[in-house]
Amino acid sequence: MRGYRALTLALVKSQVREPVSVFFLLIFSPALLLTLGLIFGNEPSPELGGNGFVDNMLPGITVISTMIVGIVSVPQNQLVLRSTGAFTRLRVTPLRPRTYVAADLTVHFVLGMAGALLTLLLGITVLGVDAPQHVLGTVAAIAVGLVAMLAIGYTLAALYPSVGAATGIGNGLMIVLMMTSGALIPTQVLPEGIRTVMKFSPVHHVVELVDASWHAEAWPLASVAFLVATAAIFGTLGAVLFRWDRTS
Repeated sequence: MRGYRALTLALVKSQVREPVSVFFLLIFSPALLLTLGLIFGNEPSPELGGNGFVDNMLPGITVISTMIVGIVSVPQNQLVLRSTGAFTRLRVTPLRPRTYVAADLTVHFVLGMAGALLTLLLGITVLGVDAPQHVLGTVAAIAVGLVAMLAIGYTLAALYPSVGAATGIGNGLMIVLMMTSGALIPTQVLPEGIRTVMKFSPVHHVVELVDASWHAEAWPLASVAFLVATAAIFGTLGAVLFRWDRTS
């Protein structure tokens, strides 16, 4: 337990020393929401079912930080540790591999949740969006989605050959997932073909769960099943493919 606490603290300090990482994990989605709110306002619109732009976008934008954690932060951090030899040094210490994984999961989970909740609070307190009708359900939906995205992140970390690949491919993948999530573009205004493609986007299913809890509705079973399967499959792949001594 002492090793877990010490390693968790070390990983937190490592994250804080990287201002770019902190920006994307904690500031990007709140800043994006504030920018969109200032540009488009939140006046009710018939095209959005009588809701305002921010009313419609907040549930989706809230989960962007979970996507950033899984697609960008986890793979980049893993590749940096591997390429600098930090993993090799950790391997020869008394710490067990599961201790490192538990500490790393804890740090990224907390950061991902913090970014999402900061976005939620900003929308409610600054932009005047009504609070979710089921607050605990909304937080739980974000947490479920974050677990699935973390599983994807560890698998990507095992597959990428270098830090450069993690950065380049990760940024491109993040844009694709963002555009097919329903977070930035309301689903109801998209063509049927695009909506079909969105069903294969894990971020879209996270948005679906958050949106359902937001309006005190039952979680869509298809989205729950998709995210549980994603977490199980990619979590297993990440564990099987993980290597301490792989170099980039």
